[in-house]
Amino acid sequence: MPHFDYLVIGGGAAGLSVAYELAKVAAVVLVEREIAPGYHSTGRSAAVIAENYGPLGWRTLVTASRPFFEAPPAGFADHPLLHRIGALYFAGRDDEAGLVESARALEQRNVEYRLLPAGEARALCPVVKADDFSMALLEPGCADIDAHALLQGYLRLARANGLNVLLATEAASLERRGGRWHLATPEMDLTASAVVNTAGAWADEVARRAGLQPKGLLPYRRTAITFDPPAGADVRGWPMTFDVAQNWYFKPEAGRVMASPVDKTATEPCDAAPEEFDVAVAIDRIERATTMSVARVHSKWAGLRTFAPDEQPVIGADPDEPSFFWLAGQGGNGVMGAPAAAELAAAIATGSNLPEFVARCGVDLDAIAPGRFQGRKA
Repeated sequence: MPHFDYLVIGGGAAGLSVAYELAKVAAVVLVEREIAPGYHSTGRSAAVIAENYGPLGWRTLVTASRPFFEAPPAGFADHPLLHRIGALYFAGRDDEAGLVESARALEQRNVEYRLLPAGEARALCPVVKADDFSMALLEPGCADIDAHALLQGYLRLARANGLNVLLATEAASLERRGGRWHLATPEMDLTASAVVNTAGAWADEVARRAGLQPKGLLPYRRTAITFDPPAGADVRGWPMTFDVAQNWYFKPEAGRVMASPVDKTATEPCDAAPEEFDVAVAIDRIERATTMSVARVHSKWAGLRTFAPDEQPVIGADPDEPSFFWLAGQGGNGVMGAPAAAELAAAIATGSNLPEFVARCGVDLDAIAPGRFQGRKA
């Protein structure tokens, strides 16, 4: 029976990135229930790096991840991982204070930004009905991420360091005995000294199978569509554009517009599919907030975003079993926060020195530790 130092469960951005970090120093096996990595949330992500998006814990890890995206390791990819598009966040009168607070947080992390009157911001994205808003924040550094190149880079370099990958393999039977974790699969049985739970929407289920307390992680469905821009419009220069009240966002996508109603519909872990009602909501919100008309939906899809109860990351050792580590609760930030989150999770799992960005970016380890949920009712 083969034995590994670490068993990583889940083959999305979180799993591949932490497996890459761990494989530098240890024997690692990764198991993924689907036939290909990144099948669920990672493969359906908007895949941008936006440092003003999401809860503070993830925004901090995204800022810490930017150096990796801008200068990945040698041999990681044969072209840049980022294509800068910029981002605009529009706020109404009731949301101005929150936008100003976001600007202060960006400044503390040395992230470039500008606060603009909504009318001035409209020059950067002329389809927004600026009269509905009073202020905007411009984040020039927002960029599209080549998610496929990111996953393949992690996979290629991790395999070069000895990573074993078992696809179409579910961690159905996970038990700790004799000081080791035992995993039985139809293909093979194996043991590992430690487990890293990167199972996304299934992370709590993996913990239950391991006999550990779930953390209250819940998956939610989010919908996206693409459609043609207005006739004659060159969308290539448009920034990704958000309503900070989280009613919609849109961005240029291969000559078309990709948009989401930022829906957050609780669901069971599943292979998510778009609901016609949510597609209709997306169309309605875009047509109300902009001058665009959605004559035809070219494509539609849905993905799962999994949140902890406080929406912050869940990274670190389980309080009841120090050989079981969590890297979960990405809430839609998993691709853009993957490099720093994986480096931090790997350092905790191996007992190594914490990355320097923990101090530089002000990562609050207590605020992301799995033990903060101890005692809550499952």
